[in-house]
Amino acid sequence: MTMTPFARIASTAVVILAAQAGRVQAEDAAALLARAPAITLDEALVPLTAPVEIAQAGWGPFRRLCVAQTLLRPSDGGEVAAAPPTCFGVEEATEENGTWRLSLRAELGGGAPEIRVGVTRDATGHFGPVTVSLPEGLPPLPAQQVGRLQAVLQAALQAHSMERTTIAPGTAFVIPLPIGGLGSNMHVAGGGFACTPDGQGAIGRRPVIIAACNTTLSAEVSPGRAMHITAAGRFAIDIQTGMILRHGYGSFLVMDADPSGSMGPTEMRGVSRQSLE
Repeated sequence: MTMTPFARIASTAVVILAAQAGRVQAEDAAALLARAPAITLDEALVPLTAPVEIAQAGWGPFRRLCVAQTLLRPSDGGEVAAAPPTCFGVEEATEENGTWRLSLRAELGGGAPEIRVGVTRDATGHFGPVTVSLPEGLPPLPAQQVGRLQAVLQAALQAHSMERTTIAPGTAFVIPLPIGGLGSNMHVAGGGFACTPDGQGAIGRRPVIIAACNTTLSAEVSPGRAMHITAAGRFAIDIQTGMILRHGYGSFLVMDADPSGSMGPTEMRGVSRQSLE
């Protein structure tokens, strides 16, 4: 998972759009929320009636985190894979004095080599610095590329978790989306997904808070050519750890025409699904 959901959509949308260019109806956050993939709960959602503090533990019995994005064809709304699903497999998880040391396997898909990732997460939900190691037989990467890879993987993990905070009924909060700090020209409004709690439920018997969330992202994809993404959907936040157990959101991408005239303005609808098993 070397790219966060938005970054992956942005990187693949140009290729897909070139083959399937078309105008689609613009969608605001309400429309995106309405078509976002549903999150399945063990039982019916119940109202959140009192503040709940999340992230009391650094980790849980988690073995695999996966994210898949699709784009919707303008012609019939059918889903087309934006890129292969990306996953973090948990190789080992050990705890000492409230801090978990995680050994992960980043499965990037598309024939990319698997990358070993080391990271810690403490009882407040804070991730420590990421370390990476490449498979044997591959030439070593320059230090600058290693640093970039570590920063991207760090952001990918942080984008699926929250540090300790209290979520109260009817009160807005933010799920961080830290891709604006990767040295790119991307800007995430408000620093992440702006959320309000829908209620409480459970997934696999783990208590979660379900929240409706939305955000916007803007970036310059090439000189003089801007891209804007709006996204909205629902997130299931594990109360014990603050990890995101599920998300399902719709996205709407608008890209300006290329100043060179090589490509006109493009629009595309997308979907993202995440699971932490």
